[in-house]
Parts: sequence; structure tokens; C-alpha cells
Amino acid sequence: ISYRDTLLFDAPFDFDCFCRYIEWDREPEKQFYMPRRKQLLSLARALQRLEERKIKLLCISMPPGTGKTTLAEFFMAWTGGKHPELPNIIGSHSNSFLRGVYDEIQRIVGKRSEYLWQKVFPETHLCGTNAKDLMLDLGTRKRFSTFEFSSIGSGNAGKIRAANLLYCDDLIDGIETAMSRDRLDKIWQQYTTDYRQRKIGDCVELHIATRWSVHDVIGRLEDAYGNDPDAEFIVCSALNEQDESNFDYPYGVGFTTEFYKEQREIMDSVSCKCLYENSPIEREGLLYPPDQLQRYFELPEGEPDAIIGVCDTKTTGSDYCCMPIVFQYGNKFYIED
Repeated sequence: ISYRDTLLFDAPFDFDCFCRYIEWDREPEKQFYMPRRKQLLSLARALQRLEERKIKLLCISMPPGTGKTTLAEFFMAWTGGKHPELPNIIGSHSNSFLRGVYDEIQRIVGKRSEYLWQKVFPETHLCGTNAKDLMLDLGTRKRFSTFEFSSIGSGNAGKIRAANLLYCDDLIDGIETAMSRDRLDKIWQQYTTDYRQRKIGDCVELHIATRWSVHDVIGRLEDAYGNDPDAEFIVCSALNEQDESNFDYPYGVGFTTEFYKEQREIMDSVSCKCLYENSPIEREGLLYPPDQLQRYFELPEGEPDAIIGVCDTKTTGSDYCCMPIVFQYGNKFYIED
């Protein structure tokens, strides 16, 4: 029995073996998993625990471009092949992002694929595609397809169900949304109504994202389930304790230590912590850096557009009452007293 045959034998049951086997015929420099296996193996094992229902919720926080979505696409193809009769929901911030995931999963499970998925699941075939509504069906046609893709806030009443897996990937689209508490509150509400309430049966949840805020979906899930033995939260930082890259993959497809250090130098510290350390900090209430403060000696001539006073009375606590008096001239605000 060859090593390849051994991988094929284990592939339906072991996710790591599945990832190694389905790319067996691809050129090494074109493979996704093996060049990244050293870094992604711990995540593959966590996904294995999720599939085996040893945990019910898995949240993975990683820097952008490190392979988190592609690993999830492999996982979707694997769990879909194991349970083609059960629907899965894939959600994200936009349909354009989901279209890329849709195309890649279809490429993995398709009959003329360069991947060996069909050899792992010879009795299961791609039986239906719907590019308009972003749905893929395996095995036999069903009311709810094996893979159902829907962006957050798009309205899912009666359209999708998740009986096997609810997978959410980057529900927050960027820094503007992350800086608005109202938007973050709305996304949480949409997650609970658009996605979570569509779960039925023994469905589990997978969240993969680059963290932007302590109030994002993963942050709120961690507040709620951080001590739950059925939940697991994995954080992958760009740099290790030796200040070296964790994602310097072979064939030039990763990120060097120099790249991450340069990003750290040019980015503001809060964004860097969010994107590359996946350690989000609440932006509200942060002090202005000294080099961003503007100073003045006298107020401009003429009457101000407005005089504004905001008082923090400090009825409790040990620090001081604070009440800045601000004179507004156009779009500039002068703290005069």
C-alpha cells in the first residue's frame, strides 16, 4: 500500500489527510495546503474537533492573506462530501466575496477538477448549481442546498437553513464599519436574525475573521462563550514571541518578517493590533497621539459658529470632573477653556 493510498483511505475521516490527498496531483508550488501545513495543522485539527462535535463553536482570528478562507473552503468541501444531505450556510460581508468562495468550492468538487475530491467521495456528485442565488447541491436535489451563500443583511427568510454547519467569514468589511458602534450593533443583530436563527438540529458554528473591534461578532461570542467547554477561540498573530513572521510560507506565497515589521512602522498602533495581532482595542476614548494634536495661540477673528460645552460630571469614581469648552469655526474645533 502506497503513502497516497493511505491518505485516500483516511481522507473521508481525517481532515488533514483530506487536505493533503486532494492536491496530490498538483505541482508543489501550486498547492495550497502542504506549503502552509506547518502553520495550519493546528487549525485543521481544531476543524476536525468541530466536525466530530467535540466542540460546537470555533472562532479563528488571523491576519489577512494567511490562508484562513481557503482552509475553510477545503473544510466545507470535506464536510459537504461527508454529509451531502445536510445544508450549510456560508455568510460574509458581501456577495462579491461569497462569489469567490462559491467558485472555489465548485472548482474543488467539480467533475473535471484538478483536485481529487471525487476520489475521496466517489458516491457523491455535484448535482446542482445556481450562480444567481449562490447555491451548490451535492448528492441529490433538495429543498435546501448543500452549500447556501448569503451576505449579511440580504434577507434570508425561507431561503436558507443550516443543519450541519454555519460558517461566517469576515462579517465586517473594514475599518469604517469597525469604528461605528451603531454599525457593529446592527451587524450583531443581523447575525443573530439572518444566520443564527437558521440553525437546526445538530448544527455547529465556524467563524473566521481578521479582528477589527472588541464589539465585532467574534468579540461578543467570546464574551458569551469564553468559558464554555463547547467553544474554542484561536488567535493567530502575524509575529511570534521572537518577533518573527508566523506566515513566511515557501514559494513566496506568505509574508516575511520584514513585511510585518514595515507594516507595524507605517500603520497606527490600533489598526496594527487589530489586523496583525488580532488583539482589537476599543478606539473610543483613546488619547490623541502628540504628533496628531493641533495647537493654537489665539482664536480666529470673528464670531464662532458655535460654543459647545460637554461635561463629564464624575458623580462616581475617584478622577476629576471634566468639561471642555469648544469654539467651533467651520470644521475646526478649538478647546478654549
